[in-house]
Amino acid sequence: MAHFKLKLAKGERLLDRILGAGIALDHECDGALACGACRVIVRTGAQTLSAAGEDELDMLDRVAAEEPGARLACQALADGGEVEVELPATAVPARAAGSIPLSVTERASKFLAAQLARHPGAVAVRLAVHPSGCSGFRYRVDPADSILEGDRVFESGGVRVTVDALSLPYLQGTVVDVVQEGLARRLRFDNPNARQSCGCGASFGT
Repeated sequence: MAHFKLKLAKGERLLDRILGAGIALDHECDGALACGACRVIVRTGAQTLSAAGEDELDMLDRVAAEEPGARLACQALADGGEVEVELPATAVPARAAGSIPLSVTERASKFLAAQLARHPGAVAVRLAVHPSGCSGFRYRVDPADSILEGDRVFESGGVRVTVDALSLPYLQGTVVDVVQEGLARRLRFDNPNARQSCGCGASFGT
């Protein structure tokens, strides 16, 4: 189990803060109280979080999370303050505090910068993952006209990149590069989270 200290703003959901810190905590139902995958142990700062409701307690009981301090991160809202949480061994931590979740090579940064130049109103490149493609998930690369709540924003290779909280766990540690195929160029994603990928290079499975 790994321990992390996190500072939360008033009204912020614990799950969103964990994902925003680059930690790939499972959250299959995304707050619908249908899976219990995002359970954590709150070691300190529990008083700064909203109290667990009957539905959350019922789900914790169903997944046998009986240890004191057990919470579903999707249900815990902060009143503001710092908490220390213990995460399952399956959670994937960021490579280092303050490190970027993925990197863009120099070739890819030039390629993306050229794409952004065609969209004067864009403030960043948005990288995302969507359920699609022949292997289960598909990468999306789009110009971002604004930064949304919960986005992780960073710079890599001179390009500003934003990743939403739901996509971040799937992109953690990815290296974005450009490959030449005949007369065409395309982005290549060297993703350590992908257990399988298809020939198109744009979709993968975990």
